[in-house]
Formats: sequence, structure tokens, C-alpha cells
Amino acid sequence: MSFANTMRILSNINCGLASTTTFLQQKADGVNSQYATMNLFGNLTNGIARNEAAYEMQRFGNPVGNMVNMYAGYGNPVSNTVGTLGLMSACTPWMLFNSYQYMYPSMPMMGGFYSNMGMGFNFGAPHCCNRGFFC
Repeated sequence: MSFANTMRILSNINCGLASTTTFLQQKADGVNSQYATMNLFGNLTNGIARNEAAYEMQRFGNPVGNMVNMYAGYGNPVSNTVGTLGLMSACTPWMLFNSYQYMYPSMPMMGGFYSNMGMGFNFGAPHCCNRGFFC
């Protein structure tokens, strides 16, 4: 079994567990059963689609999709939005232009390497991290 396939399987398990946890929490909070079930299937669909995109990227040697999914998480609207927009940004040919690091070298006065990873997210300034699509 390849590394990409292993990551896909483990990420899908993670997605299922996180989506189920959100479903159970909504049920415990008294959310309508139909609404909670729709959220469950929406979270599962979003996570599985993101994992497939990350799998295709990893298969060709690009680990950015898995890093975006690990960063975003699964099972809630915020994770779904951040993960989907991050993958959309990472899958475009303009990925390099989305990062602050691309324009400026890693310098201590500009925030250094760790504040400007350049993984398809736009780190607009060293002190301000904006997650999003071409922000």
C-alpha cells in the first residue's frame, strides 16, 4: 500500500469520526434529527471530497493537500470552509503567488520562515495570518 493511499484511508477515518462526533453533539444539544443528519452527510461528503483531492496531489508527490486537511480538520462548517478554500488555493497554478514568502525572502525582520510557510495560504504580513482563497 502506498503512502498516498494510507493517508487517504486514515484521513477518511478521521473525517468519519469527526463528523460523527459533531452529529452526536448536535443530537445531545437537541438539534432536529433531520438537520443533524443533513449536517452529518454534508460534513462526510466535504471531507471525502477533500481527501480525494489531497490523494491525487499526494500521488504525484505534492503533500500540500494533506497538510491543508490536517490544518483545517473535519466535521464542522469552519473546517469545511477553511479546508475547501485552502485546497482550492493549493490546487491552482497561482499557488506560489498566494504566499508572502514568494515575494520576500525569509528574513528575521519580515517574520522569518515559520510565519510565512507559503502553502497556498496568503500570509499578508508577518503579524496577520489570513486564511482564504486569493486574499
